[in-house]
Amino acid sequence: MDIFISALAYIDYTTILVVIGACLFGLFVGAIPGLTSTMAIALMVPFTFFLDPIPALALMISVGASSIFAGDIPGALLNIPGTPASAAYTNDAHTLVKEGKTNRVLGMSLTSSVIGGVIGTIILASTAPLLAEFALKFSSYEYMWLTLIGLSCATIVSGAQIRKSLLALFFGIALATIGYDEFTGQARFTFGEVSLMQGVSFIPAMIGLFAISGAIKYYVDRWIEKQIKLAVNTDNSSYNIFKGVGKVVCRRKGGIFRSGIIGTLIGALPGAGADIAAWISYAVSKKLSKKPQKYGQGSEEGIVDASASNNASLAGSWIPSLVFGIPGDSAAAIIIGVLYMKDMQPGPTLFLFNPDKLYAVFIIFFIANLILLPIAFIVVNFLKKIVAIDN
Repeated sequence: MDIFISALAYIDYTTILVVIGACLFGLFVGAIPGLTSTMAIALMVPFTFFLDPIPALALMISVGASSIFAGDIPGALLNIPGTPASAAYTNDAHTLVKEGKTNRVLGMSLTSSVIGGVIGTIILASTAPLLAEFALKFSSYEYMWLTLIGLSCATIVSGAQIRKSLLALFFGIALATIGYDEFTGQARFTFGEVSLMQGVSFIPAMIGLFAISGAIKYYVDRWIEKQIKLAVNTDNSSYNIFKGVGKVVCRRKGGIFRSGIIGTLIGALPGAGADIAAWISYAVSKKLSKKPQKYGQGSEEGIVDASASNNASLAGSWIPSLVFGIPGDSAAAIIIGVLYMKDMQPGPTLFLFNPDKLYAVFIIFFIANLILLPIAFIVVNFLKKIVAIDN
């Protein structure tokens, strides 16, 4: 209880303002097709230089949660997923929007995303301390095998694209060899360039691989003519996106809970991420559904379950990051850099030396997901009108 009270002391008005501002920024970036959640988090790293540890982590958490949900907005309205995590149910969402159910779709996505995020946070807060006690017994051998498992998972979960995943994996390992060798002090593959002596910095690599490639793909896709016909009715003109959503969520409470657990577990796998969690939950939902033929043709079940899963995976990705110092996904890898910068070395010792700050992080997860509800409500009602503007 004393640790919890100490953690609450870190949550001041500055932290709340940071959460609100980060949610707005995340919604903006996530709603732009091609700009991923990883890019949004990477762009916020310079701002953490001027913040205390807890507000800095609140910035990262809030941007991640809001940008993942915001990817659902262009997916539903334009049939273009804003982030990879929204791709699994884009066809379902857009089909329902064309039937005049814009409010219903966006309301379901927002509500289930928040619930999934809360489920993931509960699992994170309850399991991370237990895993930390277990991790304290790890030696270099266990860490080596854990790293190999993480790299293997990143390849195995790719499905039919195993060869491409292996190629990307070895390419990433090759990039990691650039710079000074930690043991011999010899420069490797620097080709005489002083800027490469410290190796390839992770942030430029992430922005280059994710943001620039996404932007190029976006502008290429702009040449493809898309005609979108939206049905305009009283439902779409209303500002209440939560109308009728409560019944759907209550009816799917079992599926949301299941998807929240799946998303958290997938997020905890090093190398996996929100997009993989969404696809797996979508597939499980279809397998257990009484109407599997509706999936891909406007299934509310698929939207609710997958939305809950991709947001739950965010909290799940923090489990290996905090306990083992191994990122659950690319966004978590950036956050690990922020932890080091704020003198909070990730790993089992974090639970020994900074337990109050750690519980403050858990509290911020709850706050970020709950604040997302009213902020996204306002933003969504504004953005859904854009598609009605004549060219």
